[in-house]
Amino acid sequence: MLFGGIDEAGYGPLLGPLSIAAVSAACADEKSLKAGFRRARTGAKDSKQVHTSGDIAAIEAVALPAITWLTGNQPATASECFAAMGESIEVRDGIPWMDSAAHVALPVAAVRLKRWDIPGVEPRGLHGRLIQPREYNAAGRSGMNKADLELAAVGSLLSAIHRDDQHAQTIVDRLGGRRYYGDFLQTLWPRSMVLIETEAPGISSYRALGASAEHAVHFCVDGESVSPLTAVASCIAKYVRELHMLLLNRFWSGRFPHLRPSAGYGRDARRWLDDLGAIAERDDLVRVGRTETDDVSAHAIADGIAAELDSDETTFASP
Repeated sequence: MLFGGIDEAGYGPLLGPLSIAAVSAACADEKSLKAGFRRARTGAKDSKQVHTSGDIAAIEAVALPAITWLTGNQPATASECFAAMGESIEVRDGIPWMDSAAHVALPVAAVRLKRWDIPGVEPRGLHGRLIQPREYNAAGRSGMNKADLELAAVGSLLSAIHRDDQHAQTIVDRLGGRRYYGDFLQTLWPRSMVLIETEAPGISSYRALGASAEHAVHFCVDGESVSPLTAVASCIAKYVRELHMLLLNRFWSGRFPHLRPSAGYGRDARRWLDDLGAIAERDDLVRVGRTETDDVSAHAIADGIAAELDSDETTFASP
């Protein structure tokens, strides 16, 4: 059976990308999947429990082995890591703090990287979406809010995991306060029949019944504690966002030595922007898109997913 996990990092900050990772693996059943991860002691859990602000080493020690396990290749540079998450060089074109991505060798800080060997679990691949402020702001100007922008990206990743001929289960860390996903999934997979199992405060569960297989999708609060694969996705998403923030802080602190690094969130991000002052690259740096309204339908979101899947987004699968 195919299992998947999807999680994000960077939903709320003013600076840096929204990073969303989807991982998949094959295993006999859910019990065996969890048992395999327990025996392997990978260290994968909610990234908030792994990452220490200002120190990338701990999250790197989990995420880099995870990427290597899922793709069959250990990224040698930040640019290769971004490519594993579907980001092309062209997306970073003209954004000066991203120019050094190909020259940042990995690991950046982790002293020891563990080789993952998870008994009974076969890695199937990593997919990702990195939504930079440039794309985020353009979506806001077009009328799409932050929640729907993320949901559209999650839809593309669900479709990347989905197989018409294979039974699957995917655990998605639930998106903010959103509770109802039935119409969205039905629009995403129009050839399947989407059945609503539950839409409760802690979990929204659905089954997409195809001609020869079904895909169970559960949107769970604290999904990282429900599935080890969602925990893996959480760590990868956070690590890749932190790599982007590393590039950003190195570039701007190099130009303005008085500028203290920022993680990109809330009051500290505003402090950082105040210290930086007026710059020409603000649209590539600061999220200013529409965030509060919610008037984009599930159908409108899903209409854009097919085009997204046909883009140059790179995905890597294990050999």
